[in-house]
Amino acid sequence: MKREALLERLRSVIRVKGHILTVAVGSAMAAQFIMEGGADVLISINAGKFRTKGQTAYAAFLGYSDANSMTMDFALTELLPAVGSFPVVEGVFMQDPNIHLYEYLKKIKEYGFAGVVNYPTVALFDGKFRDAIESAGLGFEKEVEGIRLAHFLDLLTLSYIHTREEAIAMAQAGVDIICIHYGITGGGKLGANRVLSMEMAMKRAKDIFDAIDEINPNIIKLVSGGPVQTPVEAIELYRNTKCQGLLLGSAIERIPIERAVVNTTKAFKSTGDFDSSNIVSQVLNGDVEKKDYAEFMIRYIEKNYAKQVRLKDLSVITYMSTSRLSVLFKERTGQSFTKYLINYRMEKAKELLLTTDDQIKQISLQVGYEDYSQFVKMFRKMVLMSPQEYRQKNR
Repeated sequence: MKREALLERLRSVIRVKGHILTVAVGSAMAAQFIMEGGADVLISINAGKFRTKGQTAYAAFLGYSDANSMTMDFALTELLPAVGSFPVVEGVFMQDPNIHLYEYLKKIKEYGFAGVVNYPTVALFDGKFRDAIESAGLGFEKEVEGIRLAHFLDLLTLSYIHTREEAIAMAQAGVDIICIHYGITGGGKLGANRVLSMEMAMKRAKDIFDAIDEINPNIIKLVSGGPVQTPVEAIELYRNTKCQGLLLGSAIERIPIERAVVNTTKAFKSTGDFDSSNIVSQVLNGDVEKKDYAEFMIRYIEKNYAKQVRLKDLSVITYMSTSRLSVLFKERTGQSFTKYLINYRMEKAKELLLTTDDQIKQISLQVGYEDYSQFVKMFRKMVLMSPQEYRQKNR
């Protein structure tokens, strides 16, 4: 697909659905199911291949193999034959001294790739090593040059960046899609042990995306890695930043496989006496109890009542409709999800009123109400007196 046609299609998806999904894959088998699931673009990078070898994505940045040869071989012999005309963006290690960058990019276009992405990228390096790379002429500017050449060749250009300055440089080079890389994805056995908090991730996204828009508001804005492990984090980014999509690898190809393979293996090893609290095992056994989904929602409220809790978010996680979850929850508790949540918060508020000297406004926040007047109104409705009256009467 031609660059402009692909860009227009992606922008149409954003206009209709609000976001796009690009996925870095390491196997052709996974790619076919990812396409079926609704991904918009596939990415071929060496991190994906290391992932299928059971290695951490950090391996992509070390000298174990020729990054460009590894990625190209996978794409030409496995990925492209399996996905047909579906758009695939090829990862290019642009500091590679064994390639003539312009000729290599021309070859990528001839092979039928939709575009290129700068990966492995020095954007994920910092400190003295990054300084040494930059001073040797092997730094981020080589990647900016590669994106500029790819844009000239009318290839779709996607760039990983880590900082505001890198984003500005890529925007000025004519990049089509910018992706903030928050670092290797956390979660699972092969994920990063330490990742950026969601608060910091959203703050960085706002700063970088605002800077991009000043140069070219048509650039598509994505995020990748770090704390983005489930649809819940994605929704939070969509609500609070200008993020228009995700570039995922581990969150789709590694973490689900880790969980599914472990549970499937346990299921086949088991004689059938599965742990009744394990929904996955019950699904595999063909004996799913309705109470399990309701139990999950109850436990979720207990852990997250101090934050925003929405049934819609739980619907995304469980892949069940909100109406179905509502029915299951009411069957289990005798209450609607909303009423149960309010009751739980009020009980916590009553406990705090009697056991702490916290101001009532503080207690309001501690039980999930940013709107103090709404908290007082709800407390009075449920307890038949104001929080202050309750504290004075019962203390």
